[in-house]
Amino acid sequence: MLKADGSLPLELLLLHLAPVEQLRHVAQKLGLSPKGGFRIARAPAKVLAPLLAEQREAKKLDDVLSLLLPKPPEPPSPEAEQQQADAAAVIEARALLALRESDASRLRDELERARESQARARVREAELERQLSATQEELAHERRATHEAKKLASTIHVSRDEKDLQHRLHELEAERESFLAADAEARRQSARDRSRTRELEDEVAELESLIPASRRRKKKPMLPEPEADRRILVPHFLPSFYKSLEGKERRSVERAIQAILLFCTEGHAYPGLEVKQLGGQDTWSLRASLGLRVYFRPLTDGDIEVIELGDREDQNTTLRRLKDK
Repeated sequence: MLKADGSLPLELLLLHLAPVEQLRHVAQKLGLSPKGGFRIARAPAKVLAPLLAEQREAKKLDDVLSLLLPKPPEPPSPEAEQQQADAAAVIEARALLALRESDASRLRDELERARESQARARVREAELERQLSATQEELAHERRATHEAKKLASTIHVSRDEKDLQHRLHELEAERESFLAADAEARRQSARDRSRTRELEDEVAELESLIPASRRRKKKPMLPEPEADRRILVPHFLPSFYKSLEGKERRSVERAIQAILLFCTEGHAYPGLEVKQLGGQDTWSLRASLGLRVYFRPLTDGDIEVIELGDREDQNTTLRRLKDK
């Protein structure tokens, strides 16, 4: 096609576009005889196409060219149209029936689910009614028990010994509060004294700097301060202590470290630490906060090994675990 500038021979078109049966029909109609001894009924397309392309008469050429033209569709007969209409109506009716069956199935499923939900709601309602009845009975029983306990408490008289113990307990609590208040006041006064001493020392140093060097008195050598008999404990933190810090808030960890340092510097009598020995063991505890306790053991050299940080309500469990170790 490219070589011939887009033009194709009629023979090639007939060979590739026209059915061989139609080629045979036109050749028989025109009374042509195929070459090579073929009969028209058996002649192949490659034999009939050159024979038909050689025709030059107008009428014969029209018959040959009609092989390349599409045939117009035959109009459908009334019977065929009726059959097509009936088939379309049947298809539509079947589709509508299938849609209605699908809707009916969906509605049946929804109805079944609604019935199941209603049954479950009835069971739940019966269970709630039973729980409500049991709760009301329990509340009535608790009210009767409370009323009887109040009546019993009003009839019991506290013995004289118990009154004395309660009075002594109140006195000890008041004495403890007074000691705590006195200790706090003494600490505040000591802090004020140290602050005033530093101020006076600064003032004396400033005044001495104003005196000429020739008129300054030679300072007498000060006696060495006596060594303090106080000893600071060194805490040895065990791996179990660091493991117990996992999951704790930073504020809780800070309070624990602060409590340990206070114990190492101030000793057992520091107020607020509540240092005590637990269960006859060699394990001790000190108070880090309202709900936290630090567990430790004293060493032979006077220092301590810090075991772990635990919650106050889990103290019994912690003691059993430490005892097993």
